[in-house]
Amino acid sequence: MNNSSLILKDNDPRVLKARNAEQKLLDYYQFDAEIRHIPFGNFGYTIRVTEIGHGEPVVLVPGNTGDTFPLIPLMAHLTGRRLIAINRPGGGMSDGMDHRNINFREFAVQTVISVLDELKLDRVPIIAHSIGGHMSILTAIDRPERVSSLVLLGVPGNLISTRPPAALRALSIPGLNNVLYKLVMSKKPDKSLESLRFMGHSEETLEKLPSELADCYYYFQQLPNYKISSLSLMRRINTMWGSQPDVMLQKEELNRVQQPTMFLWGTNDPFGSIDIGEEVASCFQRPEFHALQNAGHLPWLDKPEECGSLAMKFMEQCRS
Repeated sequence: MNNSSLILKDNDPRVLKARNAEQKLLDYYQFDAEIRHIPFGNFGYTIRVTEIGHGEPVVLVPGNTGDTFPLIPLMAHLTGRRLIAINRPGGGMSDGMDHRNINFREFAVQTVISVLDELKLDRVPIIAHSIGGHMSILTAIDRPERVSSLVLLGVPGNLISTRPPAALRALSIPGLNNVLYKLVMSKKPDKSLESLRFMGHSEETLEKLPSELADCYYYFQQLPNYKISSLSLMRRINTMWGSQPDVMLQKEELNRVQQPTMFLWGTNDPFGSIDIGEEVASCFQRPEFHALQNAGHLPWLDKPEECGSLAMKFMEQCRS
């Protein structure tokens, strides 16, 4: 798996532009972030970790290809905590990742545990989005002693009857995925939030988001390893009909999650209806389900205060 072509170079102009865009977004929210680079087990890569704030630790695991920056608007409402955001391999200026031939479960658990071990964190709550939620569920099952609770934002990928929209499933098809990739990638920074419409987000939400977030979406997609990382992930976890069989988690597996688990599920999330969400939640031992009205797949973009408040209250309850 060690492939030097996937290692990002600090002096690459594309890396510098992405880093500058991220810093401007952090400045917009008045965040002072500490950046760490953590060895990623036996994969030979490093994971970039963004730390913000002080207090009891909480780990954040992003969705999509693994960029942390979309979670920054939520972090503004998670005050009084040490926020440890994992830029998953392949995203967030962590080294690139060719996901095609990996054991996905081992990869998922090692991603989280590598960070916990390096930072000497015994047991933590996790806030996670989309496929990051799927990876966090696997970690909670396989390493239950390291995870105290889960807050799952949006539909976690590949659970029972959930499935990605058709456009994302099409990205799993070799050849066609390259054509679609060129079509969906933004040509200008000011158009880079348009893809969020397909994730269930309204024009009203898009108009409220800062231009600094749009710049991040644009410049992170220009990183040299973004294409191989994102398309290989789509091929590894999806098929045109749904999920890869070895990635899909069924009821019996989900019932192994012992930790308190809160779902923040948008009513406009195209990955699964509220009925499906309630069905998924019922598979967990200790679920708490919230349907967020008029919210999409990244529900905190529509409801930042509500998501932050619910997550903070839940973590506090699980602590007592």
